Amino acid sequence: MTRGRNGIAVTDHSNGLAIAGGMSIEAMRRQQDEIDALNRGFDGRFRVLKGVEANILADGTLDLNGAELAGLEMVLAAPHSKLRLPDDQTERMLAAVRTPGVHVLAHPRGRMSDSRPGINADWDRVFEEAAARGVAIEIDGDPARQDLDYQLADRAREAGCLFALDSDAHDTEAFIYTDTAIAHARLAGIPASRVINCWELPRLLGWLDDRR
Repeated sequence: MTRGRNGIAVTDHSNGLAIAGGMSIEAMRRQQDEIDALNRGFDGRFRVLKGVEANILADGTLDLNGAELAGLEMVLAAPHSKLRLPDDQTERMLAAVRTPGVHVLAHPRGRMSDSRPGINADWDRVFEEAAARGVAIEIDGDPARQDLDYQLADRAREAGCLFALDSDAHDTEAFIYTDTAIAHARLAGIPASRVINCWELPRLLGWLDDRR
């Protein structure tokens, strides 16, 4: 609230990504209960959204099934494997975008500067599919990721995509990384009307409900 924001989405890693401390289903349910308690205390002054960052497996499916996604308000799907291969992975990413219940395709390439180039794919096809299905594309502001960068973000804009801008924060000090995401969005000419972070809460909640 002190940052001038009226909400936040908590999207910890899912259980299939143990190396990053992914939550068990039991831990995820406990977190949902804790978020419900927080929201009751905020009494409408601030809203915490119950989310998860699900792992996109090699075949494009997620490491969470439909029943396990129950109770979540926002589902991000992100690749965390096969990020250094030269192979074309377009079908993998298309499968993730087509998964019912996915709201956001997160850090689509999975790139890290000076570490890995990330996924190769026909991104124009992926963006067109995401636009057709109403799945938002994340611009990850972590300085090491900057994924999408403004050049790819411009192509996603041309395809008609929605966008989610975020910090990829793993602690409160990293919230500032949102500024990097905003910078790439501005360079790509993305209007605020297509950024889900800029929507009024009723519109955002309606969009989330429609995607579930």
